[in-house]
Amino acid sequence: MASAAIVDVSSIDAHCHVGTFPGFIPGDNPPEELVATYDRAQIELGMLSILNPHDASEANDRTLKVCEQFKGRFKGYIYLNPTDVQGSLAELDRLAGRDAFRGVKLHPSNDTYYPFDELYFPIYERIEGLALPILWHSGTSPYSHPLQIAYVARLFPKVPFILAHFALSDLSWECFPAADLSDNVYVDTTANPIIPILNQWIERFGAERMLWGSDYPFYNVEYEHLKLDFLACSDSQKQKIAAENAKRLFRL
Repeated sequence: MASAAIVDVSSIDAHCHVGTFPGFIPGDNPPEELVATYDRAQIELGMLSILNPHDASEANDRTLKVCEQFKGRFKGYIYLNPTDVQGSLAELDRLAGRDAFRGVKLHPSNDTYYPFDELYFPIYERIEGLALPILWHSGTSPYSHPLQIAYVARLFPKVPFILAHFALSDLSWECFPAADLSDNVYVDTTANPIIPILNQWIERFGAERMLWGSDYPFYNVEYEHLKLDFLACSDSQKQKIAAENAKRLFRL
C-alpha cells in the first residue's frame, strides 16, 4: 500500500521551466503561478532552466532574474548550447560563480548534437572543474539516448549526469545499462508515467540515484508529485527522491 507520508514533507523540484512555449503549451506560464502551485503542493524550491538555442546568454539572464525575484524559491541551471563551444565556455565563466546557478542544463535533441562528439569535451571538462551537475534531456531519437550520455559520463566520472524524464517511455529501459556503465548516472521522474519501472530502478540502484521533478509547465506539478506516493519504497527512501538527493547534488 502506498504511504501518504510524502504529502507531509517538503520537496525539491529538480526540473522546471517558466515562460512561453508556442506550439507546445498555452499561456505565459509565469513564475508567480509556479510559486503558488509550490505553496499548495509543499514544494520548497525549484531548479529552473530557460532555453534559447539561439542566445544562451539571454535565456540564462532570464533564469537569473527569476531566481533573484523569488529568492529562496528557485535556483538555476546554466543552459548551454554546446554547438557554440566558445560561447558555452564563456557562459560558464560568466555565471558559474553566481549563487543562483547550481547546475548545467543540456538539451541535445533541441540543439541537434550528439553528446559524445569530442568537439564538446572542453565544455564537459570545464563543468567537471566547476563541480556542477548536468541535467540532460534524454529519451528523444536520434540524439539524447541514455547510452550516448552514459558514454560521456564514463569519461567525466566526477560529474553527476541526470537523465531527465527517465528517458521518457520508449527509451526508459536503456537507462539501466547506462547506470550500470557509470555510477554517476542518475534519473529524474519527470514525464514518465511508468511506476513499475521507477520501482525497478529503486530496487536495482537504490533511491540515491533518483530525483523528483515536475517539468512544469509541460506537466502538472501536483500530478507529478503524486507519483511519490505510489513508489514501492520506504518513506525515508521517498524523502531522498523528493528532496535529499537534490539538496546534496545542488548544494542547497
